[in-house]
Amino acid sequence: MLISFIIVNYKKPLLTVKCIDSIVKNIKSMSYEIIVVDNNSQDDSKQIIEKCKNIKYIGSANNVGFGAGNNIGVNVSSGKYLLLINPDVIIEDEKAITACLHKAEEDETIGVLGCKMLNEDRSVQSFTSTIARYGKILDRNLLFSKIIPPKKYKIEAIMGAFMFIPSKIMKECKGFDPDFFMYSEEIDLCNRIRKLGYKIVFLEDVSVIHKNGGSTPNRIWANKQSKLSTALLFYKVHGFFGYLLYHFIYVFNICTNFFLMWLLDNQYRKDFFKETKFYFSGFFKYISIPILYRRKIGKGKRQLKAK
Repeated sequence: MLISFIIVNYKKPLLTVKCIDSIVKNIKSMSYEIIVVDNNSQDDSKQIIEKCKNIKYIGSANNVGFGAGNNIGVNVSSGKYLLLINPDVIIEDEKAITACLHKAEEDETIGVLGCKMLNEDRSVQSFTSTIARYGKILDRNLLFSKIIPPKKYKIEAIMGAFMFIPSKIMKECKGFDPDFFMYSEEIDLCNRIRKLGYKIVFLEDVSVIHKNGGSTPNRIWANKQSKLSTALLFYKVHGFFGYLLYHFIYVFNICTNFFLMWLLDNQYRKDFFKETKFYFSGFFKYISIPILYRRKIGKGKRQLKAK
């Protein structure tokens, strides 16, 4: 088997079926398998998805999150390469997969490949994923961004919606860290793959359609979860004192922007108060991170999850 497509579904069976159909319709020149891991959706996902032919359907007893859900699929996969793909992604042709495959075959030092993501209207989704850089947080500071123009960062991590990874490298890095329930887990994975000496490659010439946020169940919850996962990522990457610095910069941004936001429009002020509320809603969980979690890969017994 050449490629194992792995899709993690949670209460999005129709999107998952569309994703499967796009794979079956467009991938003709290579051998593959499709593995769907259902994260205990407790709806009609099983009945709908199992109507698709020639797929492996695995029902998880619990909702273990994105990374751990992918790990379940990886453990039963047989492909030389893995393509971890979101339910809200549509494959339009073979170009993106073929390009990833050729690159990986040519260069065994490549650990992860990704491609350009297009919205449904074919506009390009903005994406620059860095690995826990403090400069990215300071870029959100209204004062600093005026004095020092935001830096253009190179891509250091690949978006989890489409990750092409050689199976042997995924096993070598021990898969996703299950401490992350959702968000930032792909950045943590890319960081560990880079530490093993492999390259992260982004292909700008090929693309897939990504209905951004289409597989996210709840926007408010997603925002809270994203902030918790980002905090955990900074702790895993930079350690305890680096973790404290992350929160210091974040709170510094809040204080600075509070005094300067009155010069901007009403929408910015609304967004500011909303984001600040989301940040402080996780206060007690932020305190718990250095106590309950370790910088090494967790065992999934205590996932960091927003309420």
